[in-house]
Amino acid sequence: MRISDFADMHVIDCHVHVNPSGNLVTEDDLKKISESIPEILSECRLNKMCISGGLTGLYLKVKHPSLFYAGGFVPWSGEAEKLLRINWVDYIGSLIEAGFDGIGEMGSKPVPRDKHTSLDSDYYKGLWDVCEDYGYPVLCHVADPEEFWDEARAPDWAKERGWVYYLGDYPSKEELYREIENVLDAHPYLKIVLCHFNFMSSNLERASDFLDRYSNAHLDLALGVELMYNISRRRDAWREFFVKYQNRILFGTDIMTWQEVQESIARVWLVRNLLESEEEFHTPTYADSLLTRYELPYLGLNLPEGVLKRVYAENFQRLWGEEPKRVDLAVAQELCERNGGKAVANALRKLSFSTLK
Repeated sequence: MRISDFADMHVIDCHVHVNPSGNLVTEDDLKKISESIPEILSECRLNKMCISGGLTGLYLKVKHPSLFYAGGFVPWSGEAEKLLRINWVDYIGSLIEAGFDGIGEMGSKPVPRDKHTSLDSDYYKGLWDVCEDYGYPVLCHVADPEEFWDEARAPDWAKERGWVYYLGDYPSKEELYREIENVLDAHPYLKIVLCHFNFMSSNLERASDFLDRYSNAHLDLALGVELMYNISRRRDAWREFFVKYQNRILFGTDIMTWQEVQESIARVWLVRNLLESEEEFHTPTYADSLLTRYELPYLGLNLPEGVLKRVYAENFQRLWGEEPKRVDLAVAQELCERNGGKAVANALRKLSFSTLK
């Protein structure tokens, strides 16, 4: 199928990254991002995006009202030193007041054990407590594909980026799973979306058991394509899974704004073709280098319309809100200044002046 052939439905991408983000972004960067990302929305036939970009997300929300949800910054497990002696009640409260719609992306992409702060540690406990109490959703990445722990199976592109965990003292995938399961056991009402299908696409039975045990957990479809490859190897069983758990799966792509527009289109096309078509297909030649090229094809699931509506938008809106939160410009500027985001604060100030004219 072509992009233009896909169902005419409301589609929200729950998993998009902007770069540079946080305190590294400049006003020139913000200008370029604010011009390029609406082009991605248009070309990919997306209605809205949820941006993981820290303070940059606030700027996009103000610059393009109603197009963007934004996830606030929380340190990943390997960078807890970025927010030491944190009062989570005050911190999350400041994000909500400024206009952030939730948290993320954050989580526990593997780092050496001596740099890892476990998600079920005392450090993160206040975060989970507050987000559960406030009903504040979290986009959370846990672990990585299992082949990244196996030198013989790890793809070359992962080796080139250092995303392999057989050369040092890294937590195992099972350890990282135990951490997030401890969090879910202790916080049964936490609104949480686990990225990349929680890297469980190679084990349908485990994914099913996980969703049965944790009724508040959700999975996003953001690529790596091992997700699509694994699903295609048991296509009929996975189709039944998607129908059964249609309220627990969210559309996502892991689009990154430093990619070419065509590379972003490839990610959207791959996920939508998997969900909507009955085709056999492969990773397009124009896709980015992080998407593996397999010999065996992916197999489309041809999901019912009602399932697609839930996966594409309704599940996200139930967790994150029907529409993005309004940004309080004064609070957002003060938050940016306090957290070293001078460029975003200046850009927001200019936007606020322009709205007064």
